[in-house]
Amino acid sequence: MNRVMSIVVLLLSLGISSCRQSDVRIAEIKVPAMKNQACAQLIVNAVGKLGGVQPNGISVDFGSKMVMVRYDSLVTARKNLEFAIAEAGFQANEVPAKPEAVRALPPECK
Repeated sequence: MNRVMSIVVLLLSLGISSCRQSDVRIAEIKVPAMKNQACAQLIVNAVGKLGGVQPNGISVDFGSKMVMVRYDSLVTARKNLEFAIAEAGFQANEVPAKPEAVRALPPECK
C-alpha cells in the first residue's frame, strides 16, 4: 500500500510542476476615438495599471487606431484590458466608453 501511495504522490507532484506559470499573449484592441499622443497616453496609463501587463508591452498605432498589449492571460483577461480603456473614456473593440469618463477627457481627446 505504501508503494501505491508513493507512486500517487510522485505522479501528483509531476503534474503540479508541469502547470503553466504564465501565458503571455498580445491583444489588438481597436480604439476608434484615439486621436493623438495625449489620448494614447491616457490609454497606456489605464492599461498599464492592470496586473499582468508586460513592462513596455503597450504600443499604439495611430494609423489603424489600434493598441497592442502584451499581457499574461493567467493574471488578467483580454476583457479587462478593454474595460480599462472604456473606463478611461474610449471605446475599446465592442466595449463602449464610460459616458462619465468621456465627459472628463481633455479637449484634445474629445
